[in-house]
Amino acid sequence: MSSAVQATATDAAPRAASEATAPKRICIFGASLDVSNRGVLALGASVAQLFARVSPRAAIVFHYGNSAGGTRSLDTGSSRLDIIVQNCRMSPRSRPSEHILVILVLAFLYRVGIRGPAERNAWLRSLLRADLVGEICGGDSFSDIYGLRRFVSECLPLASAAILGRPYVMLPQTYGPFRRVTSRIVARWLLRRATALWTRDRHCESLVYDFCGRTPSFCPDVAFTMEATEPQSVPVSPPGLVLDPHEAVIGVNVSGLLYMGGYTGRNMFGLRSEYRETIDRLIELLLASTSAKVLLVPHEYGSENEVEACGAILESFRHRFPDRLFMVSAPLNERELKWIIGRTQFFIGSRMHACIAALSQHVPAVGLAYSDKFLGVFQSAGMGLGVIDLRTVDAKDAIAQTIARFEERLEFAERLREQMPAVRAQVMETFRTLLT
Repeated sequence: MSSAVQATATDAAPRAASEATAPKRICIFGASLDVSNRGVLALGASVAQLFARVSPRAAIVFHYGNSAGGTRSLDTGSSRLDIIVQNCRMSPRSRPSEHILVILVLAFLYRVGIRGPAERNAWLRSLLRADLVGEICGGDSFSDIYGLRRFVSECLPLASAAILGRPYVMLPQTYGPFRRVTSRIVARWLLRRATALWTRDRHCESLVYDFCGRTPSFCPDVAFTMEATEPQSVPVSPPGLVLDPHEAVIGVNVSGLLYMGGYTGRNMFGLRSEYRETIDRLIELLLASTSAKVLLVPHEYGSENEVEACGAILESFRHRFPDRLFMVSAPLNERELKWIIGRTQFFIGSRMHACIAALSQHVPAVGLAYSDKFLGVFQSAGMGLGVIDLRTVDAKDAIAQTIARFEERLEFAERLREQMPAVRAQVMETFRTLLT
């Protein structure tokens, strides 16, 4: 070997090692750190922490609609992680450089060769410098079940990467259903341009294949890996509840969205029985037929009135069942709520990530489902029997099935203890794959 070739080979090894360990820039769509929904926050925190574990020196950037960008300091349970936020807006009062429609126009100009304006735009410049671009769409919002307007607004930020010509991956999530032709067109366009597709739900694999001719890879929900954090104090009303492993406590998450009939107020998800009636009758039967205490756990603190729904239930039953019914009475972050959920012996939830908080801590859970996403996620934890679809069963059957799962809780808890290590390991391995 010539000295020149030897020198080249000698130089190549450290250069390759340097490139492998160089800080990466990871841009994420569809995860937010500025919302009231603790499930969305759990998803965002989990994605950030997973990438930070795999690539500790990475710069992690979240791209989403918000009034302001900047840096957010994220508590990971054992340390703090700084996340850069690039924001866009739809408001006509927003700065032009932050308006999503202006961003899309600049991306198009870049694609046809007029690159200067895009390179000066903070949102697009971040994407141009990215080593990895990923979309997780709130876990379940790559669908029009919440309405066409919300689906389109979720997709516009990712469209900026697609128009720009930047490769992107679809991170583990549920896809569909799509009830409208417009939704299917947009979904097909975005899925076909993804360089890799991951799903947390095997039941939507055929839909993805029909849209883009590829079967997505499977990975459990990212929030199975999120650590819980014990709060400094547990705000419970009325006072007196002790979260003791030896005292039976049933946690119940009441969905404010379902409690108010969905965004339309007219049973937009097509439930067989009125949700309020189902929840009221279920809680009454739990209190009347068991000696357990019931803890109401809000998981959303914004416009969907989850705290008000829990407060109304507490007020209606507290005099009939004194010292048996309680609620978490002050906002806690997603890790603190997970800690509280982990101290219950059985959990009933209508919020997906509230249920994930239970399952990931070996707490047997029932998901009172309003969409297809529940079954796939529960099955990934070996708990498919825990899903009760309120679109197909009425209140009487839903309550009977919930009580049956409660009676089988010890068996399910043992199954979760066996399953969870493999579930978390699979999520970690997926994120290592994404960065290699």
